[in-house]
Amino acid sequence: MLRNVKYSNPETIADAVALLGEYGEDAVVISGGQSLMPMLRQRLADYELIVDINEIEDQDFVTVDGDDLRIGCLVRHADVANSDTVAEHCEMLAEMAAEIGDTQVRNRGTLCGAIAHADPAGDPPVVAAALDAEITSQGPDGEQTYDGSTFFHGFYETALGKNEIITEVSIPVVESPRGAAYQKYEPSAGAYPTATVAAVVELDGDVVTDATLVTGAIEPGPTPMPDAESHLEGETLTEALVTETAEQVGDGSDPMEDSDGSVEFKREITKTLAKRALVTAIDRAGGNIE
Repeated sequence: MLRNVKYSNPETIADAVALLGEYGEDAVVISGGQSLMPMLRQRLADYELIVDINEIEDQDFVTVDGDDLRIGCLVRHADVANSDTVAEHCEMLAEMAAEIGDTQVRNRGTLCGAIAHADPAGDPPVVAAALDAEITSQGPDGEQTYDGSTFFHGFYETALGKNEIITEVSIPVVESPRGAAYQKYEPSAGAYPTATVAAVVELDGDVVTDATLVTGAIEPGPTPMPDAESHLEGETLTEALVTETAEQVGDGSDPMEDSDGSVEFKREITKTLAKRALVTAIDRAGGNIE
């Protein structure tokens, strides 16, 4: 059973932040609850106050502002997956959201909440890191912004300040000659993934001018692969180049051995996922692999 806890559903972000400031580490924010509630039931976390932000108005927006796709803190994974706006401007994000957990998780969990939670096996942190999303928060000192590429610091750790709430995630629009893709391996439908890879490439003809490769689930958090990126950048696309780069992603990783697999198994799976992600990202960027 859950212990007796106080509950509040503030009507504004400012009121929610004030409650967090008042209760400090004894308060927690709930939006979807798909991560928080299991932790409370299993006594992995203990709070005096739950701050429910679901009654705050106008926080479920999905809009395009110039070159950025803006997503509010109450946008559910299912909203992202089913949004024509998201599919048009960042296909990888829509595909990722459509494959998160099961129907209940997608219908209740939020993109911003998953990024704040920073589960090492979570999908949204990897995509946010690969796309270098701009993460906006509100806290006691006002509005703060963070870069997705440096936001995640390991097991459930982020740059988010004390008593801050993520209010919005802004993701760069991805369109040719830029392409992005996300691949994952999960042992069964709806299970946490064993390994994931996000790839973002930018092309000038068939030459790679910029590349980002980020792994997930195999390490304590989203992990960039700079050596593999450097191997790809400045080179003309070939089958051999893509294969070599994918091999470098796997060989350069440092997986954690656990019940999901050995270090060697996870490295091999990561190589396969990296190649699939690269091939799809290159195709979306308008490239041609010889």
